[in-house]
Amino acid sequence: MPLTHPIKYHLPLKWQSTAPANSMMLGEHSVVYGHPAIACALDQFIHIDWQSRPDSEIHIHSALANHMTNLQSLLTQTEAIHPKLKFVCHALAAFADRLPFGLTIRIRSDFSSTIGLGSSAAVLAAMLSGLNEITHQQKSILELFAIGHSLILKIQGRGSGTDLAASLSGGVIYFQPHSDQQPLEIKSLMQLNQDFPVSLIYAGYKTPTAEVLEVVAKQWLTRPTALASLYQQMGLTTLAAFEALQQQNLTRFYSLFKTYQELMTQLGVNDATLSLLIETLATCPSIHAAKISGSGLGDCVIGLGSLQNCPDSCKTILQSYKQLHVNITVQGAMTRAIPSERTTKTDLKKGLSQHE
Repeated sequence: MPLTHPIKYHLPLKWQSTAPANSMMLGEHSVVYGHPAIACALDQFIHIDWQSRPDSEIHIHSALANHMTNLQSLLTQTEAIHPKLKFVCHALAAFADRLPFGLTIRIRSDFSSTIGLGSSAAVLAAMLSGLNEITHQQKSILELFAIGHSLILKIQGRGSGTDLAASLSGGVIYFQPHSDQQPLEIKSLMQLNQDFPVSLIYAGYKTPTAEVLEVVAKQWLTRPTALASLYQQMGLTTLAAFEALQQQNLTRFYSLFKTYQELMTQLGVNDATLSLLIETLATCPSIHAAKISGSGLGDCVIGLGSLQNCPDSCKTILQSYKQLHVNITVQGAMTRAIPSERTTKTDLKKGLSQHE
């Protein structure tokens, strides 16, 4: 039922949510057409601090924007959605009818939104985790994904949600999108989560995904059958890579990783800068494989491994580009309540039961 009289608390209730950054490993472009993808969660995090309010107002503070609204506006979405905080506001709107009080929300990030670490999906994952805990909905990862994916489609019009699944689940995931032939499936590959460094090199520019998709559509306009065949090859390569990971056959996985890069070049989303970065990383013995990460025509190149044993010629080229050295993390989105001296564990449940 919609909130009419918010619950008053003498002491504020507090929570902390975190969600990891993410990166696509395999499955770019083809995942949109029902083929599988492999993605990973990385040890850079979005952090959200929540505090209940004695009114129905929502105060949001982040580096992108500050915004004030209220629960009733979120329910009706009347002047409640800030253009720079769409994922935050839409997530709040999805849970607004279950919130018995307003919230002060502070969002901070370990990483810049300009580098390809799926910051929007990580923020959405942290919001969904927090709201799930605050409202005691106890929804599963698949249920939270379904809510989040519907919001992604509402905001962006398209998107597989692979990045959201990675930030929700943690670790390395195999993601099979829902289609007429396949149900939605999210599998976690726990055996690769320890001591698995990843190097990301930012090209210095980024072409919006929608524009990349337009470029691809124009290039393949007269060859739809060939394009479908290419996507099929991408899907089969990703599936084979997943099987290699299950068997812990990393040599095979690295080979298929390189194969997928060749397929992305065929698709037409490679360019001179990305090629230079991939070729440079190939000269580094401590990088096992490298490819475009994301939709292409800019953004990032992902290298599996570290740059510690790279030759000087490689380091000289790479020093002109922003680098990020991270590790795969098993931690997915999570939220914990922050206890206070006088707040008991039943306070929130009591408020929720009164609201119901």
